Amino acid sequence: MLCKVCGADGSEPHFGGESCRACAAFFRRYVHSQKQNIECTCEHRLPSSHPCRHCRMLKCIATGMSKCKVQANREKNRVRFFYPGYITTISTLPNVIIPKSCDNISKTVANWVELDKKRKELHGECFFDHNLAQVTSLAKLDTKLLWNLGETIFTDVSKLSIPDRDAIISNFFPKWLVMESAIDYSMNYDQFKSFVGTDEYYKKCAYFYGTSMPEEKRIKDEDTIRIFAPFWDWHYSEVAHPVYLKKCDKVEYMALFLLLLFDNAYTNISEEGAKLCRNIRKVILRELKGYQTDQNCSEMRLAETIDTLRLLEKAEQKLQEEFVLCGLHNVVLHDDYKQIFQVKKL
Repeated sequence: MLCKVCGADGSEPHFGGESCRACAAFFRRYVHSQKQNIECTCEHRLPSSHPCRHCRMLKCIATGMSKCKVQANREKNRVRFFYPGYITTISTLPNVIIPKSCDNISKTVANWVELDKKRKELHGECFFDHNLAQVTSLAKLDTKLLWNLGETIFTDVSKLSIPDRDAIISNFFPKWLVMESAIDYSMNYDQFKSFVGTDEYYKKCAYFYGTSMPEEKRIKDEDTIRIFAPFWDWHYSEVAHPVYLKKCDKVEYMALFLLLLFDNAYTNISEEGAKLCRNIRKVILRELKGYQTDQNCSEMRLAETIDTLRLLEKAEQKLQEEFVLCGLHNVVLHDDYKQIFQVKKL
């Protein structure tokens, strides 16, 4: 059969459509490309030339190829480990074409690159030597950066009262910490698969919590592992791996970020604040659905993506349990981090 994109011989199924291997490789490279041409340049080309990258991409999509079916790139030789609830770099995910109708999500994707730089300055380049006490000491600055991004996208939230803003951040931040860890697991699945459950993995756990305890009150490493490792194990099996299986892309992750930040069901926010969040969520859901339709995703894709929020609800309960155990075993948590959990209980 002839390729439906370029007309060459040897058409076969690729990414949900049919094309030759060369066009399938082009489609994969284009989805992963850091420099995507979103405008047609055919009028500036010779009549005998091939179509521009933009038009060739449109032909690929017209055959039924779906970007959702292209596996995400993974960085080679990338060695990092994150506690469930640490920072990752979403800007390293492959770029995708975002329709103009997804203006708010598009702005979030664009602004996240700069946010990543600021958070890297905050957290540093090397994460291996961080313990829980050090991680929690950055909570206030981290939440401020994340909130500022949300306020940049939806300027109306600047009108929220301080109690509403604090309540939203306190409900959002623990869930987003867990989500970022799940994203990192998804981006580096092969490394995590060979790491989780190993001796080195449990040594990291003992260090992470043990060095956050006062020296005179530090318990034995085997006891630290017995108490806290089950939280890590649960996170990777019940949250991170299910998120990995969803194969979300950067746009979907950014939509989830906005949906988490502006959840009208959060406790301790006023009716006015809940109404504003409810209206923002309608916009995000409409844009997300439009984006997934544009990517030729199945009708169930939206429900599968939103189901991630249910996983994070379960994870937050575990995080609350961990918070209590930290107090019982003298694990030092920064006051800013503890304040987040206290606001949630008010």
